[in-house]
Amino acid sequence: MHSDKSSKIRRKKKNEKKYDTFSLTMELNRPLITEEELKKQNEEKERQRKRQINRNILKILACVVAIVLVGSLAWLLNAYEPQDIARENLVSNSEVKVEEGNITEFIPNDVVSNTGVIIYPGARIDVKAYAPLANRLAQNGYKVFAVDMPFNMAIFSSHKADKVIEENKDIENWVIVGHSLGGAMATKALETNNKIKGIVYLASYPSGDALKNTGAKVLSIWGSKDGVINFDNMINAREYLPVDTKYVEIEGGNHSAFGDYGLQKGDTKSIIPEEKQLDITVESICNFISDKIN
Repeated sequence: MHSDKSSKIRRKKKNEKKYDTFSLTMELNRPLITEEELKKQNEEKERQRKRQINRNILKILACVVAIVLVGSLAWLLNAYEPQDIARENLVSNSEVKVEEGNITEFIPNDVVSNTGVIIYPGARIDVKAYAPLANRLAQNGYKVFAVDMPFNMAIFSSHKADKVIEENKDIENWVIVGHSLGGAMATKALETNNKIKGIVYLASYPSGDALKNTGAKVLSIWGSKDGVINFDNMINAREYLPVDTKYVEIEGGNHSAFGDYGLQKGDTKSIIPEEKQLDITVESICNFISDKIN
């Protein structure tokens, strides 16, 4: 009896071992993964790799854009500020009333012309730096409006002159004065507003010939020692100007002295006093308005 029982146990264990070995063998003989499934897995891994690369690229681009934006904003905010003479000319006196704001007004107390003057600043220049020019023109009887620009860049609000004209319907004719980049943007304002009868370029010029179709009168003033303006471009731009354009070169004058904001980067020092450059500029503009506009 004992041997039979042991025999049965041994047979059972033997059978179990045989069964287990058979199962393992069958499992090993069967492919663990098909070629199609392997291909799908590899494709998914490749997609994940590409997604990670794209995420990394986007992160790098975001960092670059952020750096550029911060740098550009810092550059824009680092404006040329009005100096002492400009600040003195922002104070009302017996001849001119000054009202500061987004549009700073210079209003003559006595004789008032039917022509108004709008001033557009150069790039990154606080328009109040042109207070000496504006005040002197107002002393000659013209209402003058110095237009403050977003980030001191007329390119962001080239048609702001429209607001000035709309709010001053008593003025019949308008002349727009643009310094450097402000001149190019003043051109855009003139092209779409027929109340602007003339434009004065201070170290500036138009970039296209649309001005010819407006019938506007043009005065171009620059300094012979200007270190900022591209003289070749200014000369080539004469083909965009009317044949009766008036040209005034200020011998010894520079780019910066049309306003009072210090020496602009890249400019050369003038060899004449800034006051003399201002005198010539004011006289030229007044003669231009008297001869061509009124």
